[in-house]
Amino acid sequence: MTDRSTLARRTLLATGTSFGLASPFLHARPARADKGEIVISSWGGSRTKAMREVMWTPFEQATGIRVRDDGPPEAAKVKAMVESGNITWDLLDTDIPAILAMVNSKLLEPIDYRRIDAAKLAKIPEVLHHPYGLGHLIYSFNIVYNTKSFPNGTQPRSWADVWDANKFKGGRSFPFRGGIGPQLEFGVLADGVPVDKIYPLDIERAWAAMDRLRPLVTKWYANHAEAIQLVSSGEVDICCTVGPRGLVAKAEGAPIDVEFGGGKLGPDNWAIVKGSRNIDAIYQYLNFVIDGKVQAELARRIPYGPSSQAAFEYLSPAEAKQLNTSPENLSRQFWSNVEWWGTVTANGKTNNENQIERFARWMVRRG
Repeated sequence: MTDRSTLARRTLLATGTSFGLASPFLHARPARADKGEIVISSWGGSRTKAMREVMWTPFEQATGIRVRDDGPPEAAKVKAMVESGNITWDLLDTDIPAILAMVNSKLLEPIDYRRIDAAKLAKIPEVLHHPYGLGHLIYSFNIVYNTKSFPNGTQPRSWADVWDANKFKGGRSFPFRGGIGPQLEFGVLADGVPVDKIYPLDIERAWAAMDRLRPLVTKWYANHAEAIQLVSSGEVDICCTVGPRGLVAKAEGAPIDVEFGGGKLGPDNWAIVKGSRNIDAIYQYLNFVIDGKVQAELARRIPYGPSSQAAFEYLSPAEAKQLNTSPENLSRQFWSNVEWWGTVTANGKTNNENQIERFARWMVRRG
């Protein structure tokens, strides 16, 4: 996803509680003889704890390959490793904008999809088969609302509803600052553009919709933790933010819920650091962790969507209902078009860069 909300979004997984109850799911065999190790750079906290429980320890026991974690997976650190030839990380757990930036700097190895189990790969949507990143954990921007303000199914169910202040009373909150880009897709959806016609974005139509939204926004939030606090406390009634964060707050007892209709999906991905000397072990790992059963167990601990649809064979209907990539919820959302946001325009800047700059000018405009 091209909205650069990476660090803010990861705060949930660095500090939040686990989603659901941990339970053993693999009767792992005793570890084989030492087969070396791989080092994965991820985001720490409950995210890393969950991955250790359901991915890394079972993989170690099944293969004899040790998994160490480090991080966070910042591009500057990867650049220093590649340029020095001292490669200490093998795999990154990161998003597409970071991957695109590192590809431009020649810091990543392309993924050889011929080495990925074809049956497992077929369960992962093709949009997640990026040449340099294999999608595994899905986040989404959704309508998140206060259930005291909108009880018993009375919440807004579309972005047109969010833009409708007469039918849906109350304050709104949308992102600004923290590198989070303008949510222009929701503007054109609110204006009646069909979901399959969002891209290429009609920029002027989107900004005209943003002009109509502006008087309804009582608070522009700087990061997603702030967004969830605003909705939970009732300071705002409706928010555009990362839906899985809302689900964590809901599980902790906050009067908050998520409407998946019209949500924008984006992946976190496995990416291979250029120059890694552990390629064979990396592909063994990738084939292990994209398994549907493994992804289902991860989803029970952190409520981000599994990339593999096979995961839902191991999740109950109640568990699936809370995940953005369940078959029902997936059909109601769309994938952020990374190619469009990353397109370089006539001024030498990407669409993403141009719209973030325009957003800053729009926010300081009077009236």
